[in-house]
Amino acid sequence: MFLHFLQSREHKKAFLELAQVVAQVDGFVSGKERGYLHTFMDEMNMSQDLQVISEARKLPDIVEDLKEDHVKDIVFMEILLLMYVDGDYNDEEKQIVKDLKELFGFSDEKYEAFRSWVIRMDQLKIEGMKLILNTK
Repeated sequence: MFLHFLQSREHKKAFLELAQVVAQVDGFVSGKERGYLHTFMDEMNMSQDLQVISEARKLPDIVEDLKEDHVKDIVFMEILLLMYVDGDYNDEEKQIVKDLKELFGFSDEKYEAFRSWVIRMDQLKIEGMKLILNTK
């Protein structure tokens, strides 16, 4: 959704690595999560760059070059969207969000603003699907 604002190849690669770590944190990558990963790559024109992570780096190592506030905001927002896509926001995902929040230096208020927006977006998608599928 906002990934086209990332200009640096390093930022894009860091985001993709982080997204892959998040998608597989619960030991299973759902079809919806896999779809989001491909959508992310298409949006950043990096479709050929998806590689399975054999040994995930630690979060601080992945995000160490993400210093600009707008880059952190984009990455965090997109990661939250990914986490909510399969309807299962589990303990492992909650821990990664908490860790990213701390690594990025986000306040509780900023986190809640992002989280609230992502939840509303998810609700709007569901509402849209109901409108489309319940035509009478």
